[in-house]
Amino acid sequence: MNPFHPKPALPSLPGRVCLVTGGAAGIGLALTRALATAGAHVYVGDNSPSNLERASGNLAQLPGTASVTFAEVDVTDRAALEEWIATVHAARGRIDVLVHNAAYIHWADVDEMSVDQAQLSMRTAYDALVCSVKAVLPLMRAGGGGQIVAMGSAAGRIFVKGPSAAYAAAKAAIEAYSEMLRIELAGSNIGVTLVRPATVVGTDFFKIHVPSARMPRIADFLPATSPEKVAAATVEAIRNGRATVDIPGYLPSFYRAYAMAPGLTRKAAATGGSGRRDYATSRLTAASPTRSEPIRSSGTHQDSIIARALKKAGGNAHFVRVMSYVAPDIDRAAHRLSGGRMLLMPATLPSLMLTTTGRLSGQPRQTPLLCHLEADGSHLVVDTNFGRPPRPAWSHNLLATPRASVTRRGRTLPVTATLLEGTERAAAWNHLVEIWPAYVSFAQRSGRRLRIFRLTPA
Repeated sequence: MNPFHPKPALPSLPGRVCLVTGGAAGIGLALTRALATAGAHVYVGDNSPSNLERASGNLAQLPGTASVTFAEVDVTDRAALEEWIATVHAARGRIDVLVHNAAYIHWADVDEMSVDQAQLSMRTAYDALVCSVKAVLPLMRAGGGGQIVAMGSAAGRIFVKGPSAAYAAAKAAIEAYSEMLRIELAGSNIGVTLVRPATVVGTDFFKIHVPSARMPRIADFLPATSPEKVAAATVEAIRNGRATVDIPGYLPSFYRAYAMAPGLTRKAAATGGSGRRDYATSRLTAASPTRSEPIRSSGTHQDSIIARALKKAGGNAHFVRVMSYVAPDIDRAAHRLSGGRMLLMPATLPSLMLTTTGRLSGQPRQTPLLCHLEADGSHLVVDTNFGRPPRPAWSHNLLATPRASVTRRGRTLPVTATLLEGTERAAAWNHLVEIWPAYVSFAQRSGRRLRIFRLTPA
């Protein structure tokens, strides 16, 4: 086996023995149901008698030969945790999957949180992971392999105002431990999966522990996910031996944005005050589209959610400033590495890579741009420059040399650029701001009349 590209450890789940800590509510319950539905024998350890009782009733009917066995286990009690794992192994003779989902949540600032509460957060999330892994590793080795799944969080990767320091620290520790464990186990038949959800709505996390107003305002603009979606992605990762699961899918772009401009990202996250969305409900969208803001997307429900989020965020000056520094470089790198098949935005707002001839250098210049695809195959592009006063270089380049090329979804076409004027420009402008109202704020901030070009296939 190639240690750098481990093969999937568990392509088939029927009959496998799976441990799930914190598996009686929220994401944990969804994971328990998903694993059992896939045919696994699931053993749930949870410290809440009421959650265990409700979960037992919810999962009374299961397909096939799958089973779920519940036990009251306090994962911060190492002896009790190890005894539970040993009992399951004695009953089944193997442990195939460990999913450590247990967490202690007390969402408060450092001044408002006791040392005991902060330490309990670490003991439940991180220390219990260490103890669980220590207990199952020899059992998995003896059984020929397995998969260890650790529930991290985007809060352990991006540090902005909103999440509690203790929670973020515990999730960051889980991430570091999981990454190092994967390195140590490379070449073995034991895989390690780190799951990093963003905002997961409709769970006790928000119903009981975290007021929605505690969330940063920027979260209102971003797609949320559900326990069921997290569970489905996790089960698929177990089957495929996937190392990392980020859900929703926009998270890697935010990680790159934070790595490149952490200060600006924090500033953008702090803009607008507290969140205004009800995260306790199971509704995934921040707001419904209105008649004045029709959705243009590549066709999926998730695409339209992200498109609405970006429309709103486009009117936020700090968000735009962050993206102006980060998005072009990310898009150029993604375009280069994917052979022109991928940009940061194409699944949300239509985008392309424009290649012009430098007005002064005479050399090819690439610029990722939002675009609107017209019925005849032409593209409309606008020289917003993220609302900055100077015109972007590509705009000057097109005026000097209208011949250019565009790359979209891996296909490159030669085009000829035409600067729109008069009634033609007015019609195009009205249509563009209908698709993305942020164009208006770009024009206001720039203090200039934005140029609109039509790129017609040559």
